[in-house]
Amino acid sequence: MKNHALGYEEHKSLKVLDKWLIDNMYNTGALGGEDLVMKLRETITKIEERGYYTDLERELLNEIRSQYNVEIKLK
Repeated sequence: MKNHALGYEEHKSLKVLDKWLIDNMYNTGALGGEDLVMKLRETITKIEERGYYTDLERELLNEIRSQYNVEIKLK
């Protein structure tokens, strides 16, 4: 499994995704509920603390980003 360094742009993107998760935590049916959102936020925090992310975390982050992009386009 490959690790990917967390650069400035990636760190900035994680902050945007984390804020979006917080803002949408209590929306009805959004993102799978509060428990899932908290787990996702915990994962983002771990990545930020370590300074890198794994291939599996990369897939997860890509999915979160995809959901974020869909919602942004709907606004």
